[in-house]
Amino acid sequence: DFKTALREAQKKGYAEKDPSLDINGVDSAHKIAILAQMCFGQRVNLNDIYVEGIQDISLHDIRYADELGYVIKLLAIAKRRSRDIQIRVHPTLIPKDHIMAKINGVFNAIFIRADLVGEMLLHGKGAGQLPTASAVVSDVVSIVEKIALPPGSEPQRCVSADPGKKIASIDEVESRYYIRFMALDEPAVLSKISTILGDLNISIHSVIQKGRRQAQAVPIVMMTHEAKEKNVREALRAIDMLPIIKIKTVAIRVERLS
Repeated sequence: DFKTALREAQKKGYAEKDPSLDINGVDSAHKIAILAQMCFGQRVNLNDIYVEGIQDISLHDIRYADELGYVIKLLAIAKRRSRDIQIRVHPTLIPKDHIMAKINGVFNAIFIRADLVGEMLLHGKGAGQLPTASAVVSDVVSIVEKIALPPGSEPQRCVSADPGKKIASIDEVESRYYIRFMALDEPAVLSKISTILGDLNISIHSVIQKGRRQAQAVPIVMMTHEAKEKNVREALRAIDMLPIIKIKTVAIRVERLS
């Protein structure tokens, strides 16, 4: 369970005594803001980044994802599109056969897709005493180098600035979704849920429902086809108000990485 895993990470020195920046996704947001600026030449305001942490991911979700052929990873995503830049941090379902699904333990990775070189992966330790010390020394050297520059000069940019693009709202994101409902085992439950989804143009790809416990909540897991974030949020708000739903519904995006 989440609390046990977090305690183990803290014992090993991989999570801070106050781990909120890590588990809430804020640390990843800091990193993707810097990377987006390096890649796209545009300063990113942290408040413009949609951030969602891992604290609501349960062992149920990890097991269902595995059954469906996925793993769950916290991703910080930045994409430059024709009209805007999309930047977000959230738990994500990744196919088990993708290279990013194999990044485990204390390791971090940066997956890059560029016009000419295609796909690249940078992979290394992202926590622990020595990796952290190395990063701190690197930052100090960078600061010293900047101080040593002649007055009025700036470090050479490796990309041209593109300040005209806006940061896209999370509402505009389109993806497939893993959705787990906890609903009473009653007749017409699936019909009530699917009607609300259908009214908001959300198409169901597959459904998993296991076990029968009358008068108790049981999990119903759905995978959707591609849908708009705004519509998914609206549908889940309506579904969670149904008397048959006993626990807040969990939704995790499925990221297209190839």
